Formats: sequence, C-alpha cells, structure tokens
Amino acid sequence: MVKASKVFEPIVSILLAFLIGSVVILIIGQEPLTTFRTMFSGAFGSVTSVGNTLAKTTTLTLSGLSYAFAYRCGLINIGAEGQIYMGALSATLVVLYMPGPGVLVMSVALLAGFLGGAIWGLIVGVLKVRFGANEVITTVMLNYVAQYLVQWAVSGPIQDPNSDAAQTVIFAQRYWMGNLLPSLKVNFGFLLMILCLVFFAVYLWKTTAGFGMQIVGANQLAAAYAGISVKKNTLMAMFVSGGFAGLAGAIEVLGVQHRLLKGMASNFGFDGVAVALLGYSNPFGMLLAGVLLGAMKSGGNAIQMFTGVPSSVVDLIRALVIVCVLVNILGRILQRVSKKQRKGALAHA
Repeated sequence: MVKASKVFEPIVSILLAFLIGSVVILIIGQEPLTTFRTMFSGAFGSVTSVGNTLAKTTTLTLSGLSYAFAYRCGLINIGAEGQIYMGALSATLVVLYMPGPGVLVMSVALLAGFLGGAIWGLIVGVLKVRFGANEVITTVMLNYVAQYLVQWAVSGPIQDPNSDAAQTVIFAQRYWMGNLLPSLKVNFGFLLMILCLVFFAVYLWKTTAGFGMQIVGANQLAAAYAGISVKKNTLMAMFVSGGFAGLAGAIEVLGVQHRLLKGMASNFGFDGVAVALLGYSNPFGMLLAGVLLGAMKSGGNAIQMFTGVPSSVVDLIRALVIVCVLVNILGRILQRVSKKQRKGALAHA
C-alpha cells in the first residue's frame, strides 16, 4: 500500500517547481500561462507530439529503472548514461555487421544492447566486490569512457563515409523498430519498457531472489547473517541495472534515431535519476514520472520555437523538481534520525 505522503509529496514538488519557473519566466518578460500552454501543446497537441513524448518516456523510464533496480540493492548507479551509450553501440554493431532478416537482426540487436549495458554495469559491480571501489565514482568515470568510445567509433571505424558528421549510416529500413500503431509514432520499445516495469515489480516483490536483494539493500549485515550473499546480489543488481539502460540505448538507435550519433544519449541517463526519485522507485510512479519528464523534454523544443522563453527554463524546472523531491527525502531522513535520538534519550532517562 502506497502511503498518501508518497503520492502527495511529488505533486507538491512539481507544483512548487512550476511556480518558481513561472517567476523566472515573468522576470524575462514572458507570460507563464502562455509558455506552459505551448509546452503542453508541444508535448500532446498532435499525434506526432504524443509519439515524440512517449518515445522520450520510454528511454527515460528505462533509465529510471536502471537507477531504481540498483537502489533497491543499496547501490547508487549514476552510470546509466554510459550504459545507454554501450547498449546503443552494441546494437549498432549488430545491425551494421550481422546478416539476416530484419526481425532476427533487430532481436539480436536488442539483446546485444541489453548485454552491452549489463556488462558495463557488471564492471562496476566487480570493482566494488573485489576492491571495494565506490560505485558512484566508478559509474561516473565509466560514463566518460563510454561517451568517448562511441565518439571515437562514429568518427572513425563505423562513420558514414559519405558524411563529415560523427555518425553512422542510416540503418536499412528493415532494421527500424516498427510502431505499435500506424497513426501513432510509438515504436515497440514502449511495450518493452512496460514489460521491464512488470519484471521489476514481480522480481523484487514476488520472488525470493528479489526479496533477498531488497534485504541486502536494507541491511547488508543482516543479509549476510541470514545467509544471503551480498557479493552475488551486488553483481546481479549492477548487471540487470546496466541492462535496463543498455536496452534503452538499443531502442533509441533502432526505433528513434535509426543510426548511432555522437552525443546520442542526450542526458537521458541523468534524467533517469530524476524519474526514479520522483517515482520513489515504484514501477507505476516511475511510469508517470517518465511521462512528465518526457513531456517536458518534448515540449521544451516547442517553447523555444514559438515563444521568447529559452528551453533552458524547462531544464531549470526539471532540476527544481529534483531538488524539491530531495528536500522531502532529506526531511524524512532527519525526522527518522530525530525520532531515534528521542527514543535513545528516553531509554537512558
């Protein structure tokens, strides 16, 4: 049962962020209501806009899942950005070099994308269990390694020979991920994202292995005392966590961009952290948060095109949402600490 506060707090955070954003818009001499109406229209005003929003929702939610899965095991995975790059690169290599019918190649490419991100995440897990390396530091460092590896690849070995841009050739159309509905440009990646959310919920709350992983996340000493392997769960958490982000990268190149580009991740990895925080690492909550942030990304382009408000204002509002959520989380932590201290003082009285 979800506590009412966990539903109320994100709503307050969103409203407060938009309120502060309205003040900023007024300061630069624009009308907030007109700006937000334009943003909404840019996100949901047409079939194409809805398709673009849901495409961004897919990548953002999978990135949020990447953070949330690791978090449930007590890990902080800030490496979804790099894992997206590695998933996209792995899927691209399959499409460029594997012969065969379109469905087979796309299926292998999706699997390769998942494994590319999963192995990149597993590296972090191995470094943690073997050498005690902090996963926050290693994931951030590996983000840069993956980014520059893709940049090197699309500027050299797999660059489109007929273009000076850092990108591959456009994939043959038979390797494009198809749409769920002909009139709505939402590819089958959206369905895969929903299936991943279902897996997340079932695995963590309905299986013994998932329950054990959450015990490790809550208290490693208690988990070890109960015979649960902390190392095994750490490796599993980082493998699956990285796999979700890698799958997002594969879907992005197969279903949206149809090629691999320099800078293709577009901060999706870091925005995924916001999705997980705003959705409280809950499957349904992350889906709603993914739609919200996807709409803000999609609608931000419309704001810049049709109003005098720069799209960076939308980035500011998105950042304010995260800050407000973090303040609420910090407040709850301080409340729990204060409550324990009061109990300790009463026990010694």
